[in-house]
Amino acid sequence: MTLGFLTDGRVEDVAFAAAEGFGCLELALFGDTPLFDDCRAFKAALAEHQITLSAVSLFGQNYFDEATGAERLVRLERVIALTALLGAPVVVFGSGSGAVTPTAAVRKLLPLIHDAQQLGLTAAFYNCHWENIIDRPAAWDEALPLASGVGVKFDPSHPIQLHRDWKAELYHASAQLKHVHAKDVLEVGGKFVADPNPGLGSIRWEEFFGLLYHAGYDGAVCIEPHSALYTGPRRYDFLKFSRDYLARFII
Repeated sequence: MTLGFLTDGRVEDVAFAAAEGFGCLELALFGDTPLFDDCRAFKAALAEHQITLSAVSLFGQNYFDEATGAERLVRLERVIALTALLGAPVVVFGSGSGAVTPTAAVRKLLPLIHDAQQLGLTAAFYNCHWENIIDRPAAWDEALPLASGVGVKFDPSHPIQLHRDWKAELYHASAQLKHVHAKDVLEVGGKFVADPNPGLGSIRWEEFFGLLYHAGYDGAVCIEPHSALYTGPRRYDFLKFSRDYLARFII
């Protein structure tokens, strides 16, 4: 396995990753990015520092919204093209949401999934419920057989926040794991407080990695800084802390 973290495409993140012993980065997008028009500097930095781009992920898009759905599909098309251009092997996205079923969602996205596969990419649905209904075992069982080769990007924090069993869901996804996030959960009195970097919450990361090894997973594990504290001025400090904390589990 290779330890990395999420970036928005800043070249300084590439230099930091190389200097601090990270093996990869994941480009995380929530809308349009300047990289659509010019990704040369970011791609050159990856090559110069010999940092692998493990995935490009697009979050929070509803492809079924009558007003914006078509525009969001075009954005996903551009993300797929960018993923191939940057040389990442995996493109991650959600299904969209609304009054649809997992079957209807995956059928709508099949043309773009096939486009991604024609470019040599692996597609994966993230397991967060944000504009995504293909986020848990029952939905995976319904949707993924309709899209050969498509899998799951798993983050243990999302089931926990919805009071579900993250270990059972990770085990269920074992054969379909394509990418992994590492984000912790901090709870007080059974109530969600924050989602800090790994090692600062309640997730037992030895169990997480144990299940990854049991599944035969040998891909990227990308730390996801999430709230203002962990994405703010001390972002690199928290990334170094979680690197040291998680490195013991990568053998």
